Amino acid sequence: MYDVIVVGARCAGSSLAMLLARRGHRVLVVDRSTFPSDTISTHYIQQTGLARLRDWGLLDSVAATGVPAMKHLTLSYTGIHVEGFADPIEGITEVYSPRRTVLDKILVDAARAAGAEVVEGFTVQNVIFEDGRAVGIRGQFGDESEKEFRGSFVVGADGRNSTVADQVGADFYRVVPATCFVYYSYFGNLDWSF
Repeated sequence: MYDVIVVGARCAGSSLAMLLARRGHRVLVVDRSTFPSDTISTHYIQQTGLARLRDWGLLDSVAATGVPAMKHLTLSYTGIHVEGFADPIEGITEVYSPRRTVLDKILVDAARAAGAEVVEGFTVQNVIFEDGRAVGIRGQFGDESEKEFRGSFVVGADGRNSTVADQVGADFYRVVPATCFVYYSYFGNLDWSF
């Protein structure tokens, strides 16, 4: 029996699991992926996000991966062109864009180091309900037989098409249609000394 079961171990889930475990809670975090693994989302960490990583003792780990610090940005959208950089926020003077193979692994490892039990490669298929509330999850590893975990609270941090949100009937309270799209490109062996 866990205090909290977190479904989804990427940015939100592993961070929550880490923080709860650091406060002494018995936490299980599960994800269908194994880490490191990539995902097409959230490749840019703004200064306030970096301040959280610093406060959690993880910013140095991100910087140590060799991801370049950005201190000048150029943004163009629908005829608007902006260049420069923001004033320091909470003492942070740069931004980073780590690959999710890097960031998620650091966060998952931090959750594990804090004492959370991390289960990778586990696909949640059902939320278990008793007396009208979520008390666990049921799912499986690959083709293995179904397995069940129980907890006092179940948190869905499993992304846009959340199994947990769907099964608990979570309402959409703020829906904003997309107004643009973003391309991600990755380049290796670049000389950053210019």
